Amino acid sequence: MESWLDIAGRQLIVLFFLVTGVSNLTKARISDHIERMAGLGVPFPGTTFWLGIALQLTGCVLLAVDWHPAVGVICLMVFTITATAIFHRFWTKSDPIQRNISRITLLGNLAILGGLLLLLENVR
Repeated sequence: MESWLDIAGRQLIVLFFLVTGVSNLTKARISDHIERMAGLGVPFPGTTFWLGIALQLTGCVLLAVDWHPAVGVICLMVFTITATAIFHRFWTKSDPIQRNISRITLLGNLAILGGLLLLLENVR
């Protein structure tokens, strides 16, 4: 039987990814992401964007309903690693403020990845 801490932690992770995923589904955010991905040299930026959204939302659903939760965690891990590698290459930023924001975001995503690794251990 799962503890309330495990359930709360899992649902907070789901909430984070669900809110960020859904908030990226406005016309302006979709366009912005695809344009930035194209500018960064990501192949097939439109397809890559939609695959990312699919990974993110699929991972959320699998975790939220506790159906193949390990697969859900892996979806979120792949999404997090890929999005971080695409958008948060802080060492390439010339503006010091943008560099710092990107560095902090990369470190935050590493912490999220750590939480996902712990969750993966709990759902296996």
